[in-house]
Order: sequence, then structure tokens, then C-alpha cells
Amino acid sequence: MRNPFIVLLLILIGACQRDQVVGPLDDFYQRWHLIRYRPIQDTKWTFHDTDAYYDLEYRPDGAIVYRRNGASGQGNCCVPTAFTREGITIKYSDWVLCPTALCGTVKKTTITQLSKQSLELTDDYMVSQYEAVN
Repeated sequence: MRNPFIVLLLILIGACQRDQVVGPLDDFYQRWHLIRYRPIQDTKWTFHDTDAYYDLEYRPDGAIVYRRNGASGQGNCCVPTAFTREGITIKYSDWVLCPTALCGTVKKTTITQLSKQSLELTDDYMVSQYEAVN
């Protein structure tokens, strides 16, 4: 007769290996285009449709570069320009401040899905999904 503890342990190990949706963390360092987002407690997605093609790039040196139609720029008010990464946790810093805006900034986010072609970030308020810029 098999030991029930060993059987349970094998089931748990198999379940943990199937749940991994975050691929190689080096895939994070590239250009990303926001495609949709939703409040964390909601299931309805809002698709990101704007007047231009916007993307952002996370660089290995901790810089964030914003682009509009391929041209780099400062980014909108209240966006971070730097970050540090600890595993799947991203901590933002150095925000673009504007004199007419009161910023309620997100300090950290978690990588919940990552592959060469897709990225999902989750903070305490929103889930945002991105596609890789080719």
C-alpha cells in the first residue's frame, strides 16, 4: 500500500508546475503596447484605443522609455520613468510630474503573465495586458 503522504506530495508538485504562467524574466526587457485593462475585481476588459500607437520599453538598466508612433518622449503626467525589479515584482520611481496634475501613483506591480509576445501586470487596482512591439 502506498504512503498517502507521498501521493499527496506528488500531486502538489505536479499542480505547482502547471500553474507557472510567468516565462523567462528576461523577456520582460523589451517594448510593450497596452492592449486592454480592467479593474482587479471586474471581469470586463476595456480595450485601449487611442489617437496614436503608444508603447513603453522596460530596459535592463531600470529606465522606462515611452514612445508615441515610434518617437521617444517624456510620457504623460504621473508616469514613472524608472523601476527596480525583484523577481516578478516591479517597483516604480521617478515620476513625470506636471504642475496642473495631482498624481495618485502606483508604486509597485506584479508580473502575472509573461512570454516573448505578451505581458500582464497586476497592481492593487488594475490588471493590464500588453503585446510585444515587433
